[in-house]
Amino acid sequence: MKSKNKSISLTIFKNTFLIGTCVYFICAIFMVEKITAYYEDQMFSELEIEASFLRQGINKSGFEFIDGLNERNRITFISPDGTVFYDSQADAQTMENHRDRQEVAQALSEGSGRSTRYSYTMLKKTLNYAERLDDGNIVRVSGQYFSYQAILLGLFQPLLFMFVIALIITGIMASIMTKNIIKPINEIDLENPKINPNYAELQPLLDKIEDANFEHNEREQMRQEFSANVSHELKTPLTSISGFAELMKSGAVDEKTMKDFATDIYKESQRLISLVNDIIKLSKLDEKSIPLSKTKFNLMDAVKKVQNLLQPIADKNGITIGIQGTDAYIFAVPQLIEEMVYNLTENAVKYNKPDGRILISVTRAESNAKQKEIILSVSDTGIGIPQADQNRVFERFYRVDKSHSKEIGGTGLGLSIVKHSADYHDAKIKLESKENEGTKISITFKENT
Repeated sequence: MKSKNKSISLTIFKNTFLIGTCVYFICAIFMVEKITAYYEDQMFSELEIEASFLRQGINKSGFEFIDGLNERNRITFISPDGTVFYDSQADAQTMENHRDRQEVAQALSEGSGRSTRYSYTMLKKTLNYAERLDDGNIVRVSGQYFSYQAILLGLFQPLLFMFVIALIITGIMASIMTKNIIKPINEIDLENPKINPNYAELQPLLDKIEDANFEHNEREQMRQEFSANVSHELKTPLTSISGFAELMKSGAVDEKTMKDFATDIYKESQRLISLVNDIIKLSKLDEKSIPLSKTKFNLMDAVKKVQNLLQPIADKNGITIGIQGTDAYIFAVPQLIEEMVYNLTENAVKYNKPDGRILISVTRAESNAKQKEIILSVSDTGIGIPQADQNRVFERFYRVDKSHSKEIGGTGLGLSIVKHSADYHDAKIKLESKENEGTKISITFKENT
């Protein structure tokens, strides 16, 4: 079952709305608790004043002072041993000993004391303030008030009304904030992401979009160049074949010319076949869809095989192909590695000077990460590559000397196949060249131990 895409606007709105609601409830509870605490402090002050008033009255007029008093708070007199001998709201004789009551014990030891007792059934708090008289007896004044839970219940209607108002205001503000947050995102120009005003948090995303655009444009340019080059490379031999075939069809050529034309047609068709094969190979390397498996094999075996294949061709120009190094095993596709060595060596033969030299070497090295590496290098004493062209020689169909390249043949894809094959094997490629001195191309593989 397909999941629906989440809406950024709705997510921002919901989170903002939820935060506003939570803040309201926290503030409401905090406000009620503060009101309750303030009321409790005021009430303790009132009880303390009343107790002080009673103490002064008794000291002046005796115990008879309390007769006729009409106090709303409860008054209790307790002897030093904890016996209750007077209570304004209960029968003192039936009351238990109060010596262990917190406020009484504190008054006996410190002169005054206070305590709070809570009734869960009545949702009320009883505040007690006790003070020691000059004769050692204790006077206690007690008062009741509703707890913050009861106050909260009492304020339910106004709090609910305020909650509804807060929800409306929060909803409006959340909607406005959401639109303001989303607007710059919707205004991003995907073609030129960095020219828009945006949030700092979006910068990594915009950088990735710009990089993706750059890569896309580069690929598109390469595709267009590749298409143009392929069209040109295919058109030339096809035009030749078509011209030869047309002359042969007209019967206006003799038998010897006919054979020459047939030879030329064969050469051009072979060139077409090589070109198409190289294009297919590059396409598969691009897509990493080579239908061949990697295996552990000896790189030196591939070097020796290529030397045997190309030495006869090199001999025609007096070019020697030397080998140095030792056996080294890598995990790769043998056919691709052999073709890499072949293309590099063939180029070294084609662009070498008469009586030149080619050296193919296989060496071991250790990288900074202590990873053992195998380096394959092909160096020659040929015409070299100009500095301006060295960054482009691995591009498809790129030729340094186009006139010379046509004389010696080739599809112009050899070094591009080498580069893509190296990428396919996670190998590094390095080019060193000087004009009229020679070229050295090195490929570094990870050793398979």
